[in-house]
Amino acid sequence: MNARAPGRPRILSRERIVTMARRIADDEGLDALTVRRVAQRLGTGQASLYRHIEDRDELLRLLAEDVAVHLPGPRKCPDVREQVIGQWLDAYDYLSQHRWAARIIAEGEHVADGASAFAESALGTLRVLAGGTAESRADIARVYRVLWHLLLGHVLNAHPVGHTRSEGVGPESAHEAGDADAVPVPGPPGASVSRDDLAWALPRVLDGMLGTL
Repeated sequence: MNARAPGRPRILSRERIVTMARRIADDEGLDALTVRRVAQRLGTGQASLYRHIEDRDELLRLLAEDVAVHLPGPRKCPDVREQVIGQWLDAYDYLSQHRWAARIIAEGEHVADGASAFAESALGTLRVLAGGTAESRADIARVYRVLWHLLLGHVLNAHPVGHTRSEGVGPESAHEAGDADAVPVPGPPGASVSRDDLAWALPRVLDGMLGTL
């Protein structure tokens, strides 16, 4: 009784609109994302979309929320330090599949409540890792912000000017050399090198900052 009749268009919903918007952003880039383009891909008119969203700005906010709720939690391992490092590397891998999302986050115009789960888990493991007094824990939020900047910088700058052919980078990198432990990273050339750099930087930043608390 509830089956959709052959040829009958699917019911338009906010969820379908956001799903298609994410596909467009992944396939064509954030600049190509417009209400008109989403309507075209869904096979409907713009007016139909405006029954569910106000404008492109709300569409971007919904996309930011959609990305935020899928940010990874800490890895399941006994070593807290590895939990922290693993969570940020997993976040890099996730955002590398949706680089436009890193751009939305970096611009800071669209606050996503769904990111609270990631923030709370990341702050929690940082507190455990830091230990120490209540005074030292007051700086954990600053460490968290620094890690966010570090993450976004590596996601958004897969082609650091003047560095792609530097010593130890480029064709000689572990990924291109066939390292069995290398993690394939989707994205433009340089993405795997950027992940290697982040994996190198994270423990050093953590040790340096938490050691001063």
